[in-house]
Amino acid sequence: MKIKNILLLPLRLFFDKIFLPVYKKRLAKAIASLCEDNSYILDFGCDDGSTAEMIMKFNPSLKIAGIDVQNNRPAKIPKKTYDGKKIPYADNTFDIVLSLEVLHHTKDITGLIEEMKRVSKKYIIIKDHTIYSIFSRWLICFTDFTSNLPYGIKCAFNFLTQKQWDEIFKGLDLKIVEKPKKLNFGFGINERYNPIFKLQK
Repeated sequence: MKIKNILLLPLRLFFDKIFLPVYKKRLAKAIASLCEDNSYILDFGCDDGSTAEMIMKFNPSLKIAGIDVQNNRPAKIPKKTYDGKKIPYADNTFDIVLSLEVLHHTKDITGLIEEMKRVSKKYIIIKDHTIYSIFSRWLICFTDFTSNLPYGIKCAFNFLTQKQWDEIFKGLDLKIVEKPKKLNFGFGINERYNPIFKLQK
């Protein structure tokens, strides 16, 4: 085992055994509450599908498929690998498209949301981050780097202000129909920097 991996092992154990099980469960519960029964859903950037699996446990009527640019481990849901640009599905295939903690890892947020809109019949649900100052940008960049480092995931640090999110949604003719309040992700995570947007075409 490489020295770097040995040094990162305690951090990865913390995320795998303590942080992620709590965080993903609470995130999944919040997302499930926003999904209409019997919806066919695309999890955009699904990774191993573990969050999608939890969402379906909270609402068994939901059916979720996933796509991701990575195919380095088995997924718990049906999954396609894609090129990071064009989603490999026809227009209006899904009732809802989810993007959970994904878009800040990309360079073209607008283009990808446009693709999500194309394959969605009605709704897009985004969980990402919002910055308000130099301090909040530094804080979010640091936590993003720390949480991705043990898994070898590269960070683009493409974090937006609320104004930038609003401009993208307006430009793509998407309306915010729900933005849940009093979110509790655990571990003192501030909901101000961790919004969920439910968007309608």
